[in-house]
Amino acid sequence: MTKNPKSKGDKIAPGLAWCVARCRAMASMVLSVTLAMAVTGCDAREAAPKTPASEFAAPREPVGLTLSGYNYTNRYIDQFSVNGIGGGNLHVSTVTSGGTNVCCFSYTPGTPAPKTVKVKWQHGACEYKITTSDNETFSRMHSFFKTLEVPVDPKVPANPGYFEVHFYPDGHVEAAITEHQSGGRLHLDKDREDRSDYPRCPDDQKPKE
Repeated sequence: MTKNPKSKGDKIAPGLAWCVARCRAMASMVLSVTLAMAVTGCDAREAAPKTPASEFAAPREPVGLTLSGYNYTNRYIDQFSVNGIGGGNLHVSTVTSGGTNVCCFSYTPGTPAPKTVKVKWQHGACEYKITTSDNETFSRMHSFFKTLEVPVDPKVPANPGYFEVHFYPDGHVEAAITEHQSGGRLHLDKDREDRSDYPRCPDDQKPKE
Protein backbone atom coordinates (compact mmCIF):
# COMPACT_ATOMS: atom_id res chain seq x y z
CA MET A 1 0.00 0.00 0.00
CA THR A 2 1.27 3.46 -0.92
CA LYS A 3 1.61 5.83 2.02
CA ASN A 4 -0.22 9.26 1.85
CA PRO A 5 2.52 11.88 1.66
CA LYS A 6 0.41 14.33 3.80
CA SER A 7 -0.70 12.34 6.81
CA LYS A 8 -2.42 13.68 9.89
CA GLY A 9 0.78 14.16 11.74
CA ASP A 10 2.57 16.01 8.94
CA LYS A 11 3.59 19.69 9.47
CA ILE A 12 3.06 22.65 7.03
CA ALA A 13 6.15 23.74 5.24
CA PRO A 14 7.83 26.82 6.86
CA GLY A 15 7.32 29.02 3.73
CA LEU A 16 3.62 28.23 3.53
CA ALA A 17 3.10 28.93 7.23
CA TRP A 18 4.72 32.35 6.90
CA CYS A 19 2.41 33.22 3.96
CA VAL A 20 -0.72 32.20 5.87
CA ALA A 21 0.30 34.21 8.92
CA ARG A 22 1.01 37.33 6.85
CA CYS A 23 -2.34 37.09 5.01
CA ARG A 24 -4.16 36.83 8.30
CA ALA A 25 -2.31 39.89 9.69
CA MET A 26 -3.10 41.99 6.59
CA ALA A 27 -6.80 41.05 6.72
CA SER A 28 -6.97 42.03 10.39
CA MET A 29 -5.28 45.37 9.67
CA VAL A 30 -7.69 46.20 6.81
CA LEU A 31 -10.67 45.36 9.01
CA SER A 32 -9.37 47.60 11.82
CA VAL A 33 -8.78 50.54 9.46
CA THR A 34 -12.25 50.16 7.92
CA LEU A 35 -13.92 50.15 11.35
CA ALA A 36 -11.88 53.16 12.48
CA MET A 37 -12.87 55.16 9.39
CA ALA A 38 -16.54 54.32 9.88
CA VAL A 39 -16.47 55.40 13.54
CA THR A 40 -14.48 58.54 12.76
CA GLY A 41 -16.92 59.44 9.99
CA CYS A 42 -19.88 59.15 12.35
CA ASP A 43 -18.15 61.20 15.01
CA ALA A 44 -17.21 63.85 12.45
CA ARG A 45 -20.79 64.11 11.22
CA GLU A 46 -22.07 64.42 14.78
CA ALA A 47 -19.42 66.96 15.78
CA ALA A 48 -19.74 69.12 12.66
CA PRO A 49 -21.09 72.54 13.67
CA LYS A 50 -24.52 73.36 12.37
CA THR A 51 -24.76 76.52 10.31
CA PRO A 52 -27.17 78.83 12.10
CA ALA A 53 -30.15 79.97 10.08
CA SER A 54 -29.91 83.57 8.95
CA GLU A 55 -32.07 85.98 10.90
CA PHE A 56 -33.25 87.53 7.65
CA ALA A 57 -33.99 86.05 4.25
CA ALA A 58 -31.97 87.06 1.22
CA PRO A 59 -32.56 90.74 0.46
CA ARG A 60 -35.11 91.46 -2.24
CA GLU A 61 -35.84 94.54 -4.32
CA PRO A 62 -36.77 97.74 -2.40
CA VAL A 63 -40.49 98.33 -1.91
CA GLY A 64 -42.53 101.39 -1.00
CA LEU A 65 -44.24 100.97 2.37
CA THR A 66 -47.40 102.96 3.01
CA LEU A 67 -46.56 105.65 5.56
CA SER A 68 -49.28 105.51 8.20
CA GLY A 69 -49.67 107.92 11.15
CA TYR A 70 -51.74 107.71 14.35
CA ASN A 71 -52.48 110.75 16.49
CA TYR A 72 -53.31 109.99 20.14
CA THR A 73 -52.87 113.62 21.23
CA ASN A 74 -55.80 115.98 21.70
CA ARG A 75 -54.75 118.32 18.85
CA TYR A 76 -54.89 118.07 15.08
CA ILE A 77 -51.38 117.62 13.61
CA ASP A 78 -51.16 119.76 10.49
CA GLN A 79 -48.20 117.84 9.03
CA PHE A 80 -45.50 115.31 9.82
CA SER A 81 -42.61 113.63 8.02
CA VAL A 82 -40.28 110.63 8.39
CA ASN A 83 -36.71 111.12 7.15
CA GLY A 84 -38.01 114.04 5.13
CA ILE A 85 -40.83 112.03 3.54
CA GLY A 86 -44.12 113.88 3.99
CA GLY A 87 -46.76 111.93 5.91
CA GLY A 88 -49.64 114.37 5.44
CA ASN A 89 -51.88 115.69 8.21
CA LEU A 90 -53.36 113.80 11.15
CA HIS A 91 -56.74 114.26 12.77
CA VAL A 92 -57.00 112.91 16.29
CA SER A 93 -57.41 109.14 16.31
CA THR A 94 -60.59 107.75 17.82
CA VAL A 95 -62.19 104.40 18.52
CA THR A 96 -63.50 104.22 14.96
CA SER A 97 -60.89 106.34 13.18
CA GLY A 98 -57.20 105.56 12.91
CA GLY A 99 -54.67 107.58 10.99
CA THR A 100 -53.79 108.67 7.51
CA ASN A 101 -52.01 106.79 4.72
CA VAL A 102 -49.63 108.24 2.15
CA CYS A 103 -46.89 106.83 -0.09
CA CYS A 104 -44.12 105.87 0.42
CA PHE A 105 -41.33 104.85 2.81
CA SER A 106 -38.60 102.87 1.02
CA TYR A 107 -37.54 99.57 2.59
CA THR A 108 -35.73 96.47 1.29
CA PRO A 109 -37.41 93.25 2.51
CA GLY A 110 -34.94 90.78 3.96
CA THR A 111 -32.86 93.46 5.70
CA PRO A 112 -33.06 94.69 9.31
CA ALA A 113 -35.35 97.58 10.13
CA PRO A 114 -33.58 100.94 10.45
CA LYS A 115 -32.51 101.50 14.04
CA THR A 116 -33.97 105.00 14.11
CA VAL A 117 -35.81 107.44 11.86
CA LYS A 118 -36.06 111.21 12.09
CA VAL A 119 -39.67 112.20 12.74
CA LYS A 120 -40.73 115.83 12.44
CA TRP A 121 -44.23 117.02 13.28
CA GLN A 122 -46.28 120.10 14.08
CA HIS A 123 -46.83 120.26 17.84
CA GLY A 124 -48.24 123.75 18.24
CA ALA A 125 -48.88 127.11 16.55
CA CYS A 126 -49.62 130.76 17.07
CA GLU A 127 -51.56 133.30 15.01
CA TYR A 128 -50.31 136.63 13.78
CA LYS A 129 -51.79 139.58 11.89
CA ILE A 130 -51.32 140.21 8.20
CA THR A 131 -52.21 143.51 6.54
CA THR A 132 -52.56 143.58 2.77
CA SER A 133 -51.83 146.45 0.42
CA ASP A 134 -55.58 147.17 0.43
CA ASN A 135 -55.43 147.61 4.20
CA GLU A 136 -57.29 144.39 4.76
CA THR A 137 -56.31 142.58 7.94
CA PHE A 138 -56.54 138.89 8.63
CA SER A 139 -54.83 136.24 10.73
CA ARG A 140 -52.36 133.61 9.62
CA MET A 141 -51.10 130.61 11.53
CA HIS A 142 -47.44 129.94 12.23
CA SER A 143 -46.65 126.31 13.11
CA PHE A 144 -44.02 125.09 15.55
CA PHE A 145 -42.30 121.81 14.83
CA LYS A 146 -40.57 119.22 16.92
CA THR A 147 -38.00 116.70 15.64
CA LEU A 148 -37.00 113.42 17.29
CA GLU A 149 -34.78 110.46 16.47
CA VAL A 150 -37.34 107.70 16.97
CA PRO A 151 -36.29 104.05 17.47
CA VAL A 152 -37.93 101.54 15.12
CA ASP A 153 -39.28 98.22 16.40
CA PRO A 154 -36.68 95.62 15.24
CA LYS A 155 -39.36 92.98 14.57
CA VAL A 156 -40.10 92.93 10.82
CA PRO A 157 -42.83 90.76 9.25
CA ALA A 158 -42.10 88.49 6.30
CA ASN A 159 -44.32 90.60 4.03
CA PRO A 160 -44.01 94.23 5.13
CA GLY A 161 -46.61 96.66 3.87
CA TYR A 162 -46.75 99.66 6.24
CA PHE A 163 -44.44 101.97 8.13
CA GLU A 164 -46.41 103.20 11.14
CA VAL A 165 -45.74 106.25 13.30
CA HIS A 166 -47.63 106.64 16.59
CA PHE A 167 -47.84 110.03 18.36
CA TYR A 168 -48.66 109.66 22.08
CA PRO A 169 -50.24 112.19 24.48
CA ASP A 170 -47.06 112.44 26.59
CA GLY A 171 -45.04 113.59 23.55
CA HIS A 172 -43.12 110.40 22.78
CA VAL A 173 -43.29 108.74 19.35
CA GLU A 174 -43.03 105.09 18.31
CA ALA A 175 -42.38 103.56 14.88
CA ALA A 176 -42.74 100.06 13.44
CA ILE A 177 -42.88 98.14 10.16
CA THR A 178 -46.06 96.08 9.90
CA GLU A 179 -47.71 93.77 7.40
CA HIS A 180 -51.19 95.21 7.91
CA GLN A 181 -52.52 98.37 9.50
CA SER A 182 -52.59 97.94 13.27
CA GLY A 183 -55.78 99.96 13.61
CA GLY A 184 -54.26 102.09 16.35
CA ARG A 185 -52.68 101.18 19.68
CA LEU A 186 -54.88 103.44 21.78
CA HIS A 187 -58.64 103.70 21.33
CA LEU A 188 -59.61 107.14 22.62
CA ASP A 189 -62.82 109.12 22.56
CA LYS A 190 -63.02 111.93 20.02
CA ASP A 191 -64.44 114.29 22.68
CA ARG A 192 -60.91 114.82 23.96
CA GLU A 193 -60.05 116.91 20.88
CA ASP A 194 -59.10 120.51 21.59
CA ARG A 195 -60.58 122.78 18.88
CA SER A 196 -59.77 126.07 20.54
CA ASP A 197 -57.90 128.80 18.65
CA TYR A 198 -54.15 128.92 18.93
CA PRO A 199 -52.76 131.85 20.95
CA ARG A 200 -51.58 135.06 19.32
CA CYS A 201 -47.91 135.25 18.42
CA PRO A 202 -45.75 137.68 20.41
CA ASP A 203 -46.44 141.27 19.31
CA ASP A 204 -48.93 139.79 16.86
CA GLN A 205 -46.04 139.28 14.48
CA LYS A 206 -44.80 136.23 12.63
CA PRO A 207 -42.01 134.60 14.69
CA LYS A 208 -38.55 134.58 13.14
CA GLU A 209 -37.57 131.22 11.64
